[in-house]
Amino acid sequence: MLTILGIKVSVETLVFFGLFIASEVVGSSKLKSNGVVQLLLTGINAIKPYRKEDDKLQKLKDVFK
Repeated sequence: MLTILGIKVSVETLVFFGLFIASEVVGSSKLKSNGVVQLLLTGINAIKPYRKEDDKLQKLKDVFK
């Protein structure tokens, strides 16, 4: 618990409000297009050419056809 201006507030509450304010700022600005989700999707799309599971699954499907 932290005391701010005589009001006791838990750390979790402060973190929640911080994240809420950050999400509102990102939602109302140009940062929306550069969000964390898009960063993750870009990373996943960069890794896709190195994945071999899809090729193995396609070979198994071809065997059963």
